[in-house]
Amino acid sequence: MVSGHKNFMKLVGCCLETRFPFMVYYGEEKQYSTIDLNIVVSWKKRMKIAEGVATALAYLHTAFPRPFVYANMNLRNVLLDEDGVAKLSDFAYCVSIPKGETFVKLRYGGGAYDYIDDDYMVNGVVSEKTDAFGFGILMQKLLLGEERFREVYGRNLDWNRSEQKVPKWLPKSIGEGRIDEIIDEKVLEKMGEVGEEERCQMEAFVILSERCMGDRGEVPSMVQVAKELKRFVKNASACS
Repeated sequence: MVSGHKNFMKLVGCCLETRFPFMVYYGEEKQYSTIDLNIVVSWKKRMKIAEGVATALAYLHTAFPRPFVYANMNLRNVLLDEDGVAKLSDFAYCVSIPKGETFVKLRYGGGAYDYIDDDYMVNGVVSEKTDAFGFGILMQKLLLGEERFREVYGRNLDWNRSEQKVPKWLPKSIGEGRIDEIIDEKVLEKMGEVGEEERCQMEAFVILSERCMGDRGEVPSMVQVAKELKRFVKNASACS
């Protein structure tokens, strides 16, 4: 159902000839790579990755009679083709929301621990907000880098993460205009210095990630998120 969308790997089937079945994707003749934030250090490229993933999630939520929730956000599940286009893969935990409902409750869940919100982790409740939260984490990893993200959140998060979702210094640093103290050092080294347009983009990026994670009021839909990212990727001055 998603094979024609540019931000998805084309799923062609499932191999049952091994002990554990695995999905098979069609890659044509292009080269694909996982995202290594030690290599992808361009801020523009990281912004485009976020825009591509948000577009893919928005499509899952709206393009079908019943919304599908990806429920498997992980930077490792995003591949880049040779043109730098982000493509979502691994639909192992994807679920559909029943007609007339806003969520589904699962007996067993899965996915990467870092990206799972409390409601999914503790109660098994999956909704569109599950993807929004996971995407908010992905955005923060794109901005902070994996190493700084781990320093901020710790390697052994406990089951109740409500007080750990956003570092206390993050909003303060934004308010004081110290965005260059937040971003991945590798990105900063590549840029040399943070210009006004980039500063505007980064501040909007952080705020949007917090909204996705439910730390700034109502969680936006992924359609709204994708539109906002597209807007200030295209026009940095529009994100102020």
